[in-house]
Amino acid sequence: SSGINAEYGEENGAVEERVKELEGRLQDTNTKLDHLTSIIATLQEETENKENKSDVDVAFEIETAKVQAHHFVESTKEYKKKLSLSGIKKEYTHEHLERMAERVGVLEEQIEETKTRIGQFKSVPPSIPMAKEKIRDLQTEITAIEREFPELCL
Repeated sequence: SSGINAEYGEENGAVEERVKELEGRLQDTNTKLDHLTSIIATLQEETENKENKSDVDVAFEIETAKVQAHHFVESTKEYKKKLSLSGIKKEYTHEHLERMAERVGVLEEQIEETKTRIGQFKSVPPSIPMAKEKIRDLQTEITAIEREFPELCL
């Protein structure tokens, strides 16, 4: 039984490591794609704003950037497919972990609010007889204050 668990743990670790590698490559590809998209936008803007480049040079640069962008889009699809085929559970994906982190943040805020509310009850005695005793003590204190400052009592 422990041999099976060890084998499963090693296999799971290898899968997780491969998933991290593929996710990293996917993130790199997405970064490159974003960069190329901005280059295409810049080149198109330059085409409109500058006349010092020949139309052929600008068109070539735009086409080159488009080819590279297409390559990165295809690479992204390939990495997503590999991730899917690797048997990765959705719980291990970056997006899922981000959502979970957000949920943890919300829950931590709720816990702090609850702790604050609970803190308001720390002065409350833990039993009814003790609460009655506390009420008698407070009534005695109020009576003493009323005697000391009768002008405050209307």
